[in-house]
Amino acid sequence: MAATANKHADEANEKSAESNRIAREANSLAEVANQHANEANDIASRHEQRSVEQHDVKWEGGWVAPGRYVLSRRGTHVAVDVVARVTVDDEEKEVLQDRVGPGEQLVLEFPQALRNLQAERLEYRERERTRNTRPYSFMSASDNSIYFRSHTIEEWVQWKTETGAPREHVSEARLATLGDLT
Repeated sequence: MAATANKHADEANEKSAESNRIAREANSLAEVANQHANEANDIASRHEQRSVEQHDVKWEGGWVAPGRYVLSRRGTHVAVDVVARVTVDDEEKEVLQDRVGPGEQLVLEFPQALRNLQAERLEYRERERTRNTRPYSFMSASDNSIYFRSHTIEEWVQWKTETGAPREHVSEARLATLGDLT
């Protein structure tokens, strides 16, 4: 009878040890599940913050000097992880910036646009010079036409808000100039 009792006690100890092992595994899995739940709550909280976030960032582009194009940051908030790409006709330039605050500018140099503007200025001056040496003729529209060469300027800016929400600015001007001809 003692042998049977010892046998049952050994079996009980084995089952108890197995139960303890299973309980430890369950606790480990519960810890991982809690960690995932906390991460999911953090993601949901960030998403909620992004959805109600006020973000005042606007971009304005223009020539500030021959061959130098500037994207000016307007608004009151900061743009993070900024990628800006400007294309003038077939010439494309890109600038990357970690943070761009209110009033800051991104400067892009366009050497081909500079050369094109210089050539257009020469052509314009020559046209003006020859026009001014001929007598005025009301009937000749070509004498009185306005000299204008159109260019295409495309702006693309991608950035994130301070909470990580992605934003994008796209602008295209098809009748743009490269600067003043005079």
